[in-house]
Amino acid sequence: MLISGSSNHHNVLGFWHVLNAKANAVQSYWQFPRYFSQHLQLLPDFKLALLARNKIPFAQYVYSLRLLKNKRSDTAKLFWQASIYSLSESQRQNLARQLFTQSRWDDLKLLAKNGLLPKGDTLNHLNLKLSAPYTNIPESFIHNLGFLALGSELPVNNQCLFNVVTMSDHRSGLYKLSELIKKYNEKPEPDNNVFCFTKPVYVAGAIDCTNTVNKMAQCNWQSSSLKKQLSGKFDFIIMMPRYGSANVQNNIMQLNSHVNYNVFLHELMHFSGFEDEYALPNTKQAWLCSKKGFVAPNLFISHGEPAPKGWYKSESCQQGGTAYKPSKTWSIMEYQQIGLSEQYRALWQAHIKATPHRF
Repeated sequence: MLISGSSNHHNVLGFWHVLNAKANAVQSYWQFPRYFSQHLQLLPDFKLALLARNKIPFAQYVYSLRLLKNKRSDTAKLFWQASIYSLSESQRQNLARQLFTQSRWDDLKLLAKNGLLPKGDTLNHLNLKLSAPYTNIPESFIHNLGFLALGSELPVNNQCLFNVVTMSDHRSGLYKLSELIKKYNEKPEPDNNVFCFTKPVYVAGAIDCTNTVNKMAQCNWQSSSLKKQLSGKFDFIIMMPRYGSANVQNNIMQLNSHVNYNVFLHELMHFSGFEDEYALPNTKQAWLCSKKGFVAPNLFISHGEPAPKGWYKSESCQQGGTAYKPSKTWSIMEYQQIGLSEQYRALWQAHIKATPHRF
């Protein structure tokens, strides 16, 4: 008892001298390594840094956490990398959580590559980020984030005119879809109970999508296993790959996870048959611009016939007939950043009311 008490007294006294006097922190640490390791958090930055720079592994670890907390992530990496193989699994788990809070994805990938990232939520987040197959990520984890796992029951809202299933193959896509849906539900367009959306479904591994910045967002629906798994009870599909320009084809919207809300609304109007008011692709002009009359709620094509009163020339058709649109100035269908005007909201509402089951 006397020996133990005396030893503890020297531990405390040695640590006190490092904190309050000019005692050599490195020498004192090696005199009382266990006590110092248990109290490293109490040391000021410059004392802790001195121990870390003298290659004391646990000091390197604790100092790296402090640097991460202070948003000095690059400097922190120098210290946690040096000590990583000396850390316990729980310490590596704690380090991984701190790296995750700083969105240090490359650092987390490095840990995972070397088998140093323990199983748990941080590894699951990284797998979502890297588009790991949906079978590799626990359903419970996906559900806890507020998303759906592929194979989950996809509810249909019978009060809605159109039910839309939303899906993505990567983490930021799931969060972007949630953001868009939340904003939409705050002010449904063009009215309440027109479009209802499922929670985003994680589908990586069930479909292949091209990821080219300067091309249209495109996923291979025909050969995907999703085509068989979808029950057919949904009117529309929204798929969000990582890259590619937004488009709608065959009741499927495809848009990347960097789009803003007005682009989303623009594409949603395509679900209701609205056409673009900027120059259409040549292949589309070849057949659409040869038609006559109202080819969309916002597009009238004339081959010499008078345009509707109060309509104005549109850039949609550069061949075939002359296209007309309702707005004299730019609208959301010509330039998405404009946003949805009252005129186009009313036009959308009238079209939905007149032809609710046409699409």
